[in-house]
Amino acid sequence: MNTPILGKENIKIIFIRPPYHLWPIINESDNFLLPLAYPCLGAYLKREMEGIEVKVIDCLPLKIGWKSLREIIAREKPDIVGVGDKVCYAHEGIKALQIAKELNPGVVTIAGGHFHSHLPKYSLDTYPSLDFIVRYEGEETFLELIEALREGRDLSRVASIAYRDNGNVIVTSSRPVIKNLDDLPFPDYDLMPVNKYAAFGKLWPKAITIQGARGCVYNCKFCSWTATEGEHHMEGGCEVLMSRHRKKSAKRVIEEIDFLYNKYGIRYLFWVEGTWNHDHEWVNAICEAVIKKGYKLGWWAFVRSDLLLEQERLGILKTMVKAGLRHTLIGGERSDDEDLEALGKGALQADDLTKACRLLEKKYPQVFRQATFVTGIRNESAGSMKKLGKFSRKVHLDFAAYHPLTPWPGTALWDEANKKGWLKERDFSKFDMFFPVMSSEYLSQEEISKLSQKLYKDFVLKQPLRYIKGLVSFYPIRRRLHWWFLFSISRVLFMDLRLSFSGKKKFEGFASANRLRKPGWYDN
Repeated sequence: MNTPILGKENIKIIFIRPPYHLWPIINESDNFLLPLAYPCLGAYLKREMEGIEVKVIDCLPLKIGWKSLREIIAREKPDIVGVGDKVCYAHEGIKALQIAKELNPGVVTIAGGHFHSHLPKYSLDTYPSLDFIVRYEGEETFLELIEALREGRDLSRVASIAYRDNGNVIVTSSRPVIKNLDDLPFPDYDLMPVNKYAAFGKLWPKAITIQGARGCVYNCKFCSWTATEGEHHMEGGCEVLMSRHRKKSAKRVIEEIDFLYNKYGIRYLFWVEGTWNHDHEWVNAICEAVIKKGYKLGWWAFVRSDLLLEQERLGILKTMVKAGLRHTLIGGERSDDEDLEALGKGALQADDLTKACRLLEKKYPQVFRQATFVTGIRNESAGSMKKLGKFSRKVHLDFAAYHPLTPWPGTALWDEANKKGWLKERDFSKFDMFFPVMSSEYLSQEEISKLSQKLYKDFVLKQPLRYIKGLVSFYPIRRRLHWWFLFSISRVLFMDLRLSFSGKKKFEGFASANRLRKPGWYDN
């Protein structure tokens, strides 16, 4: 394939996170976590290849709208433009590639991330501005693709890519995952506007994303982590997913924390592992090292409740909290063990969430307790939703989030939903964790949406004293976050009321908190 970078000595690559619609309940600053894939890719490419210039345009923290983005792309004159977006934002990433092609039809456009990795034929058939897809883990594949294009090599021999050849979509065999993550360079945070992320945020105050592990040891049938970071291989003509969990050494993780703490003054971390507390010894080693260094850190982490209970019995949870654990997001999911088993949650039991949260409340009250719950499962009814709401209020959480079950491409749930005809929505911009894309056996999509919204309201209104107690908590992070949620919800309701009075929309009340909105600078 003849491309403009064939034989080119110096190549300019620009990764773009384009303007997005935002979550209304989250203020603009807290919408912006650093997209770790770009500094990881940039660092690897610059280490492994001569003549590479890498830039990242992250439109969100810099409030760069579409008009300004077009001007920047025109000025930079990139040879390659890359995007990688969440499912509900994939169309906005494609819009950035369309602009790049309009400015220079010869530019090479590449997409990665969850959506394009799992739907390569759909993406290449649907989006003519897209040239290549880098599937799953990006470092080695992106590098090999650029080398092949530069040297004119056979693209069919590059693993884990998809592209067109004479009008046909070619999907090459999957690449084994990187086994030793310590071999990767530090993410190149200098590519990013580090001080702009959550600059005035409350949910993630000046937090930076950090990753100590990839993949997951669990096989939750609805989870995108395993689907993207697991191992893929062909079996009987079909691509098969196997969970693969890999972690950096504790020593390497501490080196990255040192770097962020001392160079950038970072004091709050956002761990991006699907299950941060997956390995007792590993977690304990990291936390003991942080304590020994005297670092004053806080962090947010996705954790499992049954592992928290084990870590308390082993004496590790105390060390975790002392080192900086301040905000837990626990996958509570359902109130019945049978539902958890059907979702692939393994040995997890519903009562583990209650035990873990009451343990944190009693012994570690400085830790904010948040959990997610799944609504709209196949056997969902009005009665089961009511039961779930009652359960979530009795757990002693600070905040609960209720998300309609969404079949992400590449997951076991996606395969089942498509095979059995459950999927009612094909507009992927609506795969936003608030809009139900499936009905249940007993509830329509609209009923699931309304009942999910009611769960949010009931969580606060049916236990007002608990929420008021959080507003006056002795512990700063818990007090701040309770005020943050109250302010954010009130702001959304006020905005919705103002727009309804002006005749611009129908008043939705709390439901308006579950609609992505266009920020004022979006079009610029």
